[in-house]
Amino acid sequence: MGRHDMIVRELFIGRWCVYFIFATEGYDINPILDIMYDLDAPDYILVKAGKKMEKGKMNEGFTYSNGEMRKALVVIGPSTSGKEFVDTLTHEIHHVAVAIAKSLGVDLEGETPAYLSGDSARELAGVICELGCDHCRG
Repeated sequence: MGRHDMIVRELFIGRWCVYFIFATEGYDINPILDIMYDLDAPDYILVKAGKKMEKGKMNEGFTYSNGEMRKALVVIGPSTSGKEFVDTLTHEIHHVAVAIAKSLGVDLEGETPAYLSGDSARELAGVICELGCDHCRG
């Protein structure tokens, strides 16, 4: 698959560094797999992620977290609408919030995961406005 433009954001959430990649037109697979490799993703996860991206299905994403490194990667694929984009992003932000909360040993039903999700969404507000609004998507 050829090179595709992607929006990349690096957020610091507590002691964690979370990379968000928004593959708006399609996946640039090798750079994404390189990041996962740097996050010590096991081979089977790399293969699974690669196959998922090769399929190029719309309205999907995935998250890989490494609790020991306190790093995560969130990849949001192309979406058919603003609503679908927001749905996928919200789903993946939840996975990151749970990973961070687990690493901190906090109650997953408490406020911490909710605050982590809200903090992430707030920091990504510009991208959410751009890709989550059908009028702004172009």
